[in-house]
Parts: sequence; structure tokens; C-alpha cells
Amino acid sequence: MREQTHSPQMLAFARQRQLIAQLAAQAGRIGKRVKTPVAATVRQLDTASAQIYATTEDACARLLNVSTGLIGILQLLELWSDRAWECRCLHCLLVPLKLELDDALSDIQKML
Repeated sequence: MREQTHSPQMLAFARQRQLIAQLAAQAGRIGKRVKTPVAATVRQLDTASAQIYATTEDACARLLNVSTGLIGILQLLELWSDRAWECRCLHCLLVPLKLELDDALSDIQKML
């Protein structure tokens, strides 16, 4: 497992939008000749940020569905583990994968 040196609590997308808003405010203070291309860039950045956010949010929802499905599979394997050792072995292999999936999903959700 990887150790993070910075807090995943940092709301990356929110911070990105704050910086874009700051850039827009700064663009308002510069000359009109430079203002138009900067404003267009800010709009493009904002659109890209919204697309990134929506895509990430959708991916999180899909991964959460996968995680929920794995819970059901793990429960079935646990029930059958007393009848077939293969079920116990498969359960033991899938548990760490489920935990890793949940940790990764949690990190991504904290960014949102």
C-alpha cells in the first residue's frame, strides 16, 4: 500500500475552481486587449473542470456499484467456504482486492 504525504482531504476540484475564479478576477484588472483571450481561456478551463468533475463523479458511482457487488460475492463465498475449500481460497484472494478498491474510491471521493 502507498503512503500519502499530503492530505487527501484537499478538495482538488474545488481548489481548481477557486484558482480559475481568481484568474478570472485578475483578468478583469488587465487591459482589454489581453482580457478577451484570457477570459476565453478561463471559460475553457471552467468547462474542462466541470467535465472532469462529472466524469469522476460518474466513475465513483460505478466503482461503488462494483464494490457493492463484491460484498455480495464475498458473502456467498463465506457461506460456501465450509463446503468447498476453493470458496475459502477465493474469498481470501478477493478480500484484499475489495479493500484496495474501497481505499482508492475513498481517495477519489475526497477529491470531489
